[in-house]
Amino acid sequence: MVPARTGFCPLLLLLLLGLWVAEDPVSARPGNMTPAQWFEIQHVQPRPQGCNAAMRKINKFSKRCKDLNTFLHESFSSVATTCQTPNKACKNHKKNCHQSQKPVSLTDCKLTSKRYPDCKYKEKKRVASYIVACDPPKKGDSGKFKLVPVHLEKVL
Repeated sequence: MVPARTGFCPLLLLLLLGLWVAEDPVSARPGNMTPAQWFEIQHVQPRPQGCNAAMRKINKFSKRCKDLNTFLHESFSSVATTCQTPNKACKNHKKNCHQSQKPVSLTDCKLTSKRYPDCKYKEKKRVASYIVACDPPKKGDSGKFKLVPVHLEKVL
């Protein structure tokens, strides 16, 4: 048996970590946008559009087809009002999640053909409550709200 070389495992771990960090996730926020601005692009759609057209705007930022996305058919102000409801724990255990007070109209878009830039989606319209994570606004966000939505945590 050959003994393992010292220093090999940390080097391999560093290499794998570098590959993981270099990966650009499909839902990664563009650097020139605040988290709330990116949330609005990804999830707020007061007037429903078809998934294929609506997802084109999101996919152009990552140059890939996002697998799944939900659009809330509400104004950004209405969604931001949800941030005023009582706090609840999010999946990541932070206590900055908030549940909508009533169900809303929404559309789920599920990827069916992954040929960027011509991504195709199947849409499912429904009415449901949702949970969003909210944070204080960043520079560039409207000062109208104490908290703004930054992540669609769950649709109930």
